[in-house]
Amino acid sequence: MRALILSLIILAEFSSGADDGSLRFVVLGARTGEPVDGVFSDIVDQVSLLSPDMVINVGNLVETAGDDSASIISQWDDVLSTLAVLTCDLYFVPGSHDITNEMTREIYERKTGHKRYYSFDFGNCHFIVLDNSRTAWNPLHEADPEQYAWFINDLEEHNDARHIFVFMNVPYYLNTTGGQPSPFMEQCLKYEVRAVFNGGLGNYMYLNEDGVDYITVGSSGAAMQDNDSGKGNFYHFLYVSVKGDECNVGVIRHGGVLYRNVFTGGDYYSLQRAQQEVVSFTGLVVREGEKNVSRPCNMTVSNTSSDSVTGSLVWEFDPTKYMISPAAIELTLGPEESRVYDLDVRISDGSRLYPLPNSTLEYPYTFGKVCTLNSVLSMKRVKTVARVKSPPGIDGILDDPVWEEIVPIIHFGDDGGGPSSMETTQLYLGHDGDYVYAAVRCSEIDTGSIRVSVQDHDGPTYTDDNIWFFFDVNNDMETYYQLIINPAGIAFDRACNIADGRVNTVLEWDGPWEIKSGREPNAWTLEMRIPKKELTPYSDEQWGFNFRRLQTGTASAAYWTLPFGHAPANFGVIEFE
Repeated sequence: MRALILSLIILAEFSSGADDGSLRFVVLGARTGEPVDGVFSDIVDQVSLLSPDMVINVGNLVETAGDDSASIISQWDDVLSTLAVLTCDLYFVPGSHDITNEMTREIYERKTGHKRYYSFDFGNCHFIVLDNSRTAWNPLHEADPEQYAWFINDLEEHNDARHIFVFMNVPYYLNTTGGQPSPFMEQCLKYEVRAVFNGGLGNYMYLNEDGVDYITVGSSGAAMQDNDSGKGNFYHFLYVSVKGDECNVGVIRHGGVLYRNVFTGGDYYSLQRAQQEVVSFTGLVVREGEKNVSRPCNMTVSNTSSDSVTGSLVWEFDPTKYMISPAAIELTLGPEESRVYDLDVRISDGSRLYPLPNSTLEYPYTFGKVCTLNSVLSMKRVKTVARVKSPPGIDGILDDPVWEEIVPIIHFGDDGGGPSSMETTQLYLGHDGDYVYAAVRCSEIDTGSIRVSVQDHDGPTYTDDNIWFFFDVNNDMETYYQLIINPAGIAFDRACNIADGRVNTVLEWDGPWEIKSGREPNAWTLEMRIPKKELTPYSDEQWGFNFRRLQTGTASAAYWTLPFGHAPANFGVIEFE
C-alpha cells in the first residue's frame, strides 16, 4: 500500500503545472533484440495514460539483421502502429539493431521521419540526437568526426537554451570514466548539458558527473539477461518533468514507480568491480586437443563489499564437458575478507570448452543491495603452433598444402561463456622459426551482408566485420600488440602496455605484418606473415595470445579465450613447436 501511495505522490508531482511553460516527456528503452510479447505495447499503453508532451526512444525498436527489406519495413509498421495510441510528438534515436547498413538507414529515416542525427527545440529546451548505431563503444570523435563536429557546433549555437538534453544509443563514455578524460563528457560539462539519455547496456543506470546526469534506459520490452533488479534489470521507462530550472526524472517500472537512484553509477562501478574481483582463478591450464584430463585449480573469493557474505557458491556446468568438485561451497566472509578454495576440474576435451562452467552467488555488492553474481570459470588456454615444412604464399587464398596439414581452431565462445552462435570460423597457426603464419576462414552464408567500408591503414576497422589479434610476444603480461583486420585486409594496429593499472596505447606504431585478404563462395579469408625478429623483445618459445571474430550483420562474436580485452594476464598462450 505504501508503494502505491508513493507512486501516486510522485506522479502527482510530475503531472502538475502543465500550463506554466513546463514540459513533460517520456524516454522509452529498447524493444529489441528478442522482444518479449506484450511488454512494449503494455508500456506504451501506460505512457498514454500519463499524457506526456513528447516521447523519445533511445534506440533498438526493430531487428535489421540480414537484407530482407520487406521484413524490416513490416517490423517498423508494427512498431509505429503500437506507438499510434500516443497523441503526442514522437522522436527517435537510431540503435544498433535499427541501423546496420545503408539500406536499413534509409528505411529508418523514411519510417521515423528523422535523419540519423539531428536536433530540435521543445519549449525552452534543446534536444540533440546522436547516432552511434554503427560505431557503438568507439569514441564518437574518432569513429565519426564529422558528426562529432556537428554536435559541438550545435551545442555552441544553442548554448542559451535553459536545458539541453542529449540522446544516443550506446553510452561509450563509460569506457573513459574512472580517471581518464572523456572529450564527450568535457563538452557536456562545458555547455552545461542537463542530462544525457542512452540505452545500450540492457539495464537501468544513473550516473552524475560534475552536475551532468547520465541516465541509461534499459528494457522497455527487450529480453533481458535475467530479471535481477539488483543489477538494474527490470522493464521500465522514464518520465521527465521540466519546470523552470528544475528537472525531475522518475523511473517508472512496469507496474510501479521508482526513484531515479534505484541503480546508480556508483552501483554500476561496484557491480563491475565485483564481477571482476569477487571470484578469480589461478593454476587452471588447458591445452588444445587434450582429452579427459583433471586439473587442480585455486579459486579465490574476495568480498569487496561492506557487508558480510553468507551463502552458497554453486557451480552449473555441462556434465558431458566438465565435472567440478566440490560443486557447491558454503561461504562466510566478512567485509574485505578473501579466502582460497581448492577445486578439481575434469575437462573432457580441451578443444571444445564452451559452454564454460558458471558459478552463482547471492552477493551484497553495495550496502543494502543484493544481486546474483555470475562468474564464468576462466582458464589459461594453450595452443601448440606447428612447425611448417614449407611456408605458405601470402595471397589471401587458403590453397597452400600447409593449411591442410595444420589442425585449425574451430570452437569459440560468446562473451557470456556460451558457445558462439556465429557461422563457422577456422583459425590456422604455424611457424618456421623466423616467421609466424596465420590464416582465417570466416564463413558467410550471405556474403552480400559482409560489412567492409574502411580502406585506409589505422582507419576504424573495428566498425566493419573484423578479426582481432592480441600478441604478447615476450609473454611479460605488460606489453602487447593489438591488431584488427577487416575483410579487405586493412589493419588497425597499435602497441599497448599496462602501467599503474591503466592501458596506454601508441596508435602511431605500425606492425611488420604482411596481410592479404581473399574471398570464397561462402567465406572471406585472410593470410598473414609475422617476422618474429621485428617484434622485439620476443620469445622464441611462447607468446601471450587471444583472438576474436566480429560479425556485424548478426551482432555476434566468437572468442578463443575469455575474458577478452586489454588485459594480457587473461590472454591464452601459443607455444612454438
